[in-house]
Amino acid sequence: MFQYIIRRLILAIPMLLGAMSIVFFAMRILPGDPCIAMMGDEATKEALEDCVNNLGLNRPLIVQYADYMWSSLQFDFGRSLVFRYTVASYILTMFPHTLLLVISSTLVALAIGLPTGIFSALKRQNPLVDYSARIIALLGLSMPVFWFGILLLIAFSLYLDLFPLIGGGDLSTVIEMMFNGEMFEYPQDFFEAVWDVLHHLVLPALALGFTLAATVSRLSRSAMLEVISQDYIRTARAKGLAEGLVIYKHALQNMMIPLLTIIGLFVAIALTGTVLTETVFTRPGLGKMLIDAIGARDYPLAQGAITVFTMTIISVNLLVDVLYAVFDPRIAYK
Repeated sequence: MFQYIIRRLILAIPMLLGAMSIVFFAMRILPGDPCIAMMGDEATKEALEDCVNNLGLNRPLIVQYADYMWSSLQFDFGRSLVFRYTVASYILTMFPHTLLLVISSTLVALAIGLPTGIFSALKRQNPLVDYSARIIALLGLSMPVFWFGILLLIAFSLYLDLFPLIGGGDLSTVIEMMFNGEMFEYPQDFFEAVWDVLHHLVLPALALGFTLAATVSRLSRSAMLEVISQDYIRTARAKGLAEGLVIYKHALQNMMIPLLTIIGLFVAIALTGTVLTETVFTRPGLGKMLIDAIGARDYPLAQGAITVFTMTIISVNLLVDVLYAVFDPRIAYK
């Protein structure tokens, strides 16, 4: 298995380099000038030339590209053109917010979509139940995350005043207290910080999770239909085993491989969905950071965000492949 992981990591390198190259040249093709974005339209020609020279944008494009690729491979994404802080430090601050949103929305989607899809597959002979479950899935597919997010904000933030409109809570304090062991020394402060983070997380996680639960529902329904049509399920039923035992002991266990595929695919979809979700809820994270960087033509910031997104998706896919062997001993890595 170790050799398999090494080979997959080696194969992931061209994918990562390709994504980084596309981002680099795409940012240069986009209209707009980072110096004008920084200094405004009233800046003099001399000031703009000084800005271009100071930022190194006057160098040949191939030189900028080579410098970017070499620095990125060392996890040095440079400094933000607009804010002048290091991109790596900003990513370390923003990534936990995005990771928390992806995990929570994944749990929401699985909690809604998985039972709905399985129940729809098991009750496919009952049109009322099956169609009702599929309508719920269709409803989720029909609602863009930004539209559903705005509805949640209007209902639960503006009218009912149950959840905050913007922000993501003080997640850095929670992480710092956990690593420093202060969560046990100051439990009340720690739980207040955790509650603040969760309070800000509920609506974004629900918006992203529910809109993506439809995908989980459809995929899990197809996976369960395939499993229950196998010969060993019919054999188990023919032996007189209770239907519940057949489903929970045989069908669900053998559904783990398709389920892992669903989860791996969903994480990639959820990562891209954070861009809109964080923007709608004005929530800190890599998605909103990417949108702000593109708007300001902040090349290093946008390139760093895309690189981290790509590395995360590659890592999740690798983890899913490795877990296949854990749940299915028939799989051998060569």
